Order: sequence, then C-alpha cells, then structure tokens
Amino acid sequence: MRQAHLSLSLLIFLIGWAGMDFIWISEAQAIPAWARKYDQPCSMCHYPAPPRLNTLGHKFRQAGYRMPDEFDKEINAANVSHYLSVRGRGQYAYANFEDDTKRDTNEFQWHDTTFFYGGPVGKNYAGFAELEWEAKDDISLVASIAGVWGSPEHFTTLRAGQFHTLSRVGFAGFDRPTGISTPAIRSADLTTGGAKFTLGEDQRGLELAHIFKLPFMPDRSRMIAQVANGVDDAGKGTEGEIDAQKDYMLAFEQILDDRASGFTLLYYSGVYHTDPDLVTANRIGFQRYGVTFAGVLPVGFEIQGGYIQSADDPAAAGADTINADAYYVELEQYIASAELTALARYDFVDPNSDSKSKNDRTTTITVGIVRPLQDWLRLAVEGSATTKEKAVTGTKETTDNKVVAELMLNF
Repeated sequence: MRQAHLSLSLLIFLIGWAGMDFIWISEAQAIPAWARKYDQPCSMCHYPAPPRLNTLGHKFRQAGYRMPDEFDKEINAANVSHYLSVRGRGQYAYANFEDDTKRDTNEFQWHDTTFFYGGPVGKNYAGFAELEWEAKDDISLVASIAGVWGSPEHFTTLRAGQFHTLSRVGFAGFDRPTGISTPAIRSADLTTGGAKFTLGEDQRGLELAHIFKLPFMPDRSRMIAQVANGVDDAGKGTEGEIDAQKDYMLAFEQILDDRASGFTLLYYSGVYHTDPDLVTANRIGFQRYGVTFAGVLPVGFEIQGGYIQSADDPAAAGADTINADAYYVELEQYIASAELTALARYDFVDPNSDSKSKNDRTTTITVGIVRPLQDWLRLAVEGSATTKEKAVTGTKETTDNKVVAELMLNF
C-alpha cells in the first residue's frame, strides 16, 4: 500500500511539473517532415497534440499525403527532408503489482527509435515506411505502397504491404492516442476462447477504400475492405503465412465536422491456429465487430468511446463458442491557455460474457496529461489502476498500479 501511495504522489508531482509554462524553452528549431514541406506548424493537421489528427490531417492521410490542390498533379519527391522523419520516445515507468508472482518495476527506459518515410510519388501513388527499433532490441517494420485515383472529395485508394490494418491509422477511436496508451479494445486479447488476436496487430495484406460524400452527412465517408494473411500461433501478423486461409475486414468511417468528430463501424473475421501443425481441432474461427466514436466540442472538450463484441468458435468437437464484450469511454479537455490536454479513460473487458460466475473481468482507470513543449517535443504523463477479477473460486481480485512519464521527440 505504501508503494501505491508513493506512485500516486509521483504522478501528482509529474502532472504539476508538466503544467508549468516552460518559458525557458526556445523557439522550435526542427519540425517533422510534412510540416517542413508546407512550412506550417504541426497544429495544422494535429489536435489536441501530435500524433492525434484533426479532420484536415485525416483527409491528408486518406489521400495518400496530398492536399486537395495536389490531386492529379506530378509531385517532385526529390527533397528528402519533406518525406523523412525520426521519432524517439524516452520514458520513466513505475509499476506496483498486487499479485506477488509479478515483479514491480521502477526504471528509466528508452522505449523506441522510429524512422518514417511517407509521401506522394508522381500523380497517383504514395509510399509509407515505418522502421521501429525498440529498446529490447526488437525491430518492427511497417511498409506499404498505395495508389490514389479520383478527385479530392471522391476517390479510390488501393494499399498493399505490411501495414497498420486500422488501429493507429483509422478514425474516431482508431487514430493514434492523445496520451501514451491505447484502449483495451485495440490492444488486448478480448476473449478466453483461445484466439491470440488484437485489433492493433500489424498484418500483411491488401486494402481497397473508397472516399465519397453521402447526401445526408455533413462531411466525407470512407468505406474500407481488407484481406490479410492473419496472425500466427503467437498472435503475430508480420511473420510468414502459416495456412491457406485469409482474414477479412470491413469498416465504414464517417467524418462529422472539422474537429474530427465522427464514428467508425468495424467487422473483422479471421482464423487462428493454436499451433503451427494446423490440426483441425486446434483451429478457431473468430469475429470482432463494433463501433467507435469521437465527439469534439468547440470548447476543447471531447468524449470518445467504443464497443467491440467478440466471438471465438473452436473447431474442436463439443467446444462451445466463447462470446465477449469490451468497451471504453474517454473524456478529454484541452486547455488552450496552457496548451495542455487532460484525459481520463475507463476500459472494461469481459472475456466470457456467457460465464455465470462473472468473475474474470478486467477494468482499468487511466488518467493523464499531455503538453507539447515545442512543435517537435511533447511530454505525456499517465497513471492507471487495473483491477482483475479471478476466475478461480475463492481467490481475490488484484489491482495493478502504473505510472508512465514520456518525452516524445519528432524531427
């Protein structure tokens, strides 16, 4: 308990420090690639703080990193500084686990160094690459080539490669987070049915999308269809294909205003094998479907949330389908005078909603603040408490407390 009090005191201190005016910091000397290209501040496409996007930023990304006046025009990609960026993230992380089998942590760490390339090529094509070197010496790659055909408000895109399927490149709850962590509906295994799958997992595949405007909607819509290799027995989608089956996703995104209010509808169907031998009895068909939304008011207040229904259907004889529910609600307030965003999020995961005992659920409460220090530097602090109910009768629930402070550098 004493350690939990120490973590709370540290969180309060860090939030207070982050809220200071930072008047001793000089003007920005470097800004990320697209801001350099258009000679504009990062706030042109980001709100409330990078890497979260506003509506202009979403439209720019959907169009293959093109502004409306750049459609169907030859684009000179010779200036490399307009397409290359580097991000580094250093963190202080504290974790106090009530479960005695887990080791508490209290450490400074370098989270990752990431190199980005992104931009249009010629009239109808664009490329994106993200090479991330994590502190534990893991290297991950996201790379894709896309084609764009049409007019600024009515066009079709085709994307192929190893890419973020929807999480971190989507809209209204599927964009990159304002804070540090992502909601559980995207980052966690949502069922106890055996399928190691998260909606945030990168995959190899093909995506076809069409951008258009419905007559009864105030802004553009996007319909997305993807076919991907799926994940292997370890839940990874960036390794080689282990079977002849494919995963499929359908999504619909709707922008409602210039502040990035709107919603996303999602359906995902896939196949998971519990081992690489591909024995039929070890195969699990699974589905994920639901909705996310974001409502951003002119006063800087935002309510964001989402719900995902899951179903794991094992092929083994006599095995029951496992249904699960997960949702989150997040509140954010941007304080313009301090250039600071405060956030609070509630995550809920019930990995077996048919279970009568109802004792295997997880809830997480997260609070945090985010403050850009310059166009190329931001500070974020988050504290969270995760309560896990025990599925075994007679055991008590446990609560894990975490505090993370992060400096993110982009140039």
